[in-house]
Amino acid sequence: MAYTTDDLAQIRKAILDLASGLRVARVTKDGRTIEYSGSADLDKLREVERQIISYLDTGKARRTRTRYVTTSKGL
Repeated sequence: MAYTTDDLAQIRKAILDLASGLRVARVTKDGRTIEYSGSADLDKLREVERQIISYLDTGKARRTRTRYVTTSKGL
């Protein structure tokens, strides 16, 4: 499943809503609405947030350095 920064913003808003005492938080993705309520669902939302962050971070190009070493005996 492809995630966007808008998805991350929705999840973070839902986490904030539940943490601030709102009884039900709703998240809509691809036309489907999921309702979360309670502390157990708060843990689920945090896990989804970690997954989205991980997905978005892997999309960024990470540059690695490779060094090739050649040696000779000087003969």
